[in-house]
Formats: sequence, C-alpha cells, structure tokens
Amino acid sequence: MDEKKLAKIRKNNMKLYPIYKMVGLDWIFYYGIEVLFLTEIKNISAADIVLAGSFYAFMYILFQVPNTIIIEKIGKRNAVVLGQLLNLISMTIILVCPNFIWLLISQGISAIGFGIKGIAESNLLNVSLPKAKRKGEIFSKIDGKGYSKFCFMGATSVLISGFLYAINPYIPICLCLAVNLFALIIAMNFIDIEKETDQKETKDINEEVKTILYDLKDGFKFIFKSKRLFTLLIFIGVLWGIISTFETYQKTLLKEMQIPSYYIGFMLASFQLLVGIFSTKSNKFNKKHKNHSLTYIGLLLTLGSIILGIATILNIPFEIQLMFVTGVFIARAYAKGVYQVLKQRYMNNFSDSKILPKIYSINGIMSNIGKMVIGVIASSILKVTDIYNALLILGLICTGMIAILAIYSKSRLGLKPEEYKIEDIGEIKCELEKGVGRNKN
Repeated sequence: MDEKKLAKIRKNNMKLYPIYKMVGLDWIFYYGIEVLFLTEIKNISAADIVLAGSFYAFMYILFQVPNTIIIEKIGKRNAVVLGQLLNLISMTIILVCPNFIWLLISQGISAIGFGIKGIAESNLLNVSLPKAKRKGEIFSKIDGKGYSKFCFMGATSVLISGFLYAINPYIPICLCLAVNLFALIIAMNFIDIEKETDQKETKDINEEVKTILYDLKDGFKFIFKSKRLFTLLIFIGVLWGIISTFETYQKTLLKEMQIPSYYIGFMLASFQLLVGIFSTKSNKFNKKHKNHSLTYIGLLLTLGSIILGIATILNIPFEIQLMFVTGVFIARAYAKGVYQVLKQRYMNNFSDSKILPKIYSINGIMSNIGKMVIGVIASSILKVTDIYNALLILGLICTGMIAILAIYSKSRLGLKPEEYKIEDIGEIKCELEKGVGRNKN
C-alpha cells in the first residue's frame, strides 16, 4: 500500500474514533436509571445488582483468552464491530429480562462484548497513529477527546432519561438500544490497517491459539518481572473496582433518600458532565502529583464514601445531607475523569516494550478481578445492612486498600518510558527481541 492511501486510512480511523467513543464507550441512557429500573420494574435488589456486576467481572476474566483469540482471527476492526453487536444483544435482554437470572445472562454477554472492545479499540487507535516521538501524547489527545465527548453525551442522556423514566421506564432502554445501533454503524466504518497492509500472515487456528496462550503466559511473566508495570496494573484494577462499585452505591443512596427520578437524572447528568470536564485536566493533575497521582485519585473516591456514610448515619437535616452528597459527587467526578485518561497514558508508557496488546489484555483481567472482589464485598455488606452503613464500611475497607498500595508503590508509578530502569522495561524488551514466547513473522 502506498503512503498516501495509508495516511488516508489513518486519518479515517483517527477522525471516527472520538465519535465512536462518544456513543460506543458505554451504555448511554441506561446507567442513569439502571438501579431504578432494575429495582422498581424488575424487582431485583440493590445487593443483587452489585453481585451481577461481580459476575460480569468474572465472565470478563473467563473469556479473556477466547476474546484475544477472536481478535487475532477476525482483526481489530471486526472485533470492535462484534463487541458492539454483543452489547446490543445484552441490552435487548435487559429490556425483556423477567428476573435476576436473566440479568446475569445479560451481564455475561455484555462482559464478552466489552472484553472484546476493551482490547480491540485502543489497539485499533494505536496502530492507526503514525510513528512519531509524541505518539503517546497524540493517543491521549484523541482518546481524551473521545472520552470527553462521551461524558457530555452521557450527561445529556442521563438528564433526559431521568425525565423520560417518570413518563415510561422503558423509553430510556429503547433509546439506549438506538445509540448502540448507531455505534455499531460507526464501528463498521473503521478500516483495519494490519489487514489492509497484509502485515499479518495467515496462520492455522491451532497455531493462533498456541501463540496467544504463549503471549498471555509470557505477558504475565514479563509483568511480574517489572515491578512498575505490576504495581500499575494492580493499582488500576483496585481503582476500577472502587469506581464501578461506588457508582452503584451512590445511585442506591439517591433512591433510598427518596429523590425523584428526574432529580436523580439531573444529579447524575451533572456528575457525568463534570467527569468530561475534569478528564481534560489529567495532564495537569499528573504534573502536580506525579508518582502519587493514583493514590490521590483513590483517596478522593474512598474518603467521600466515608463522609457520606457518616453524614447519613447521623441523620443530619436532609438539606445538609444533600450538600455532602453534592460535594462528594464533584470530588468523585474529578477522580474518575483524570483516572480514565491517566490509566491509558501510564500503560502506553510501556509501548517501547512491544507488548502493549498484552498489557491491555492483562489490564482487563486485573481490572475485573478488582471489580469482582470489591463487588462481592460490597454486595455482602449490602445484604446485611442498609446503604448508609454500607457506604461507611466499604469506604473504610477501600481506604485501607489504597493506603497499602500507596506504601507499596511509592516511586514506582508515573514515569516516562525513558525513565524506567532496565529491570522494569529493558528486560522485557530484551526477552521479546529474542523471540521468547512467540513466533516471529
């Protein structure tokens, strides 16, 4: 392929990616009314909703290797399309799901879909970028732009869904299906550079499976050799578990406070809007806090839960409780916004090691282990007590986790690729250059 055509394909993918991420990153129109819909319409308890989230994480981990094999076989572009299609099917099941078992089935299908997307999307953008000294910054800029647009789109949809839910609870679900279909159409317009340039030779399926299993095994081996990368993925996994679990908790809190659906929609829309705004502040946050960035993100999340727990347990006036809730929501929006961009930037700092696809794959496993563990703990707490006590207890537990990780990580995080020592990244690179664990083309 000539350079002009290749440049055109790169431009096409880079142009489409922020638009795709805006509508395809997650379930727009759904999460704002998720707890209300599942508890009031489907009669599923809040504890079971959290538990279903843990089942999602388990299925994500279980299908990580099969998902990687699928991506290798059909290509990154087709994998993104397949992942988006599975999400469409999953949301259809939620629309008609009569009980908790069907919710689990939906979560299982969704886990496979998001698992495929989670590996393929970032890789598709990464290979679409031209080789340049500032490739990492360009990636962060495009990825951050897409995420920021998603947050603004998500905020608008959450606000609308709150009002529409009061009219008919099924309207937001139908709109979610429509947006998923739109994202699927956009995904079909990506072009797989590797397939177009014949960069990958055709292999027998058994050879593909063996290669991927070797890659995953060696990926874990390399990661355990690198203290920085291992610490990073553990920290990212725990933070993702905290973020996803506390989001369900805070929606449950708003419901228990008997706040009307349209007010909940307004509050969650404002939260989503702030996440989008704060995601653009990630580089400034990282420059200020450097190696302690993930620690401060964690504390912003966990201390807020403790504050909410204390404020609601003490039964202080409703207006003051609402002020605490608002303040904690703002702090969490800031933490989530900078986290979503910084985690990608930190992982991309290891791109010189030529194992970025492995890092993305194993990051998916680690993040969902964190979500599964924290979700099971959160569900168990919520089954034996109310949301107010659960916020305090889970907040204390997670703060302890962050403190332990902060002590362990110290100066291991947040460096540029050239600043890592040879035992952190050079060893990985040397091993790969020898061809360990994979067949060279």
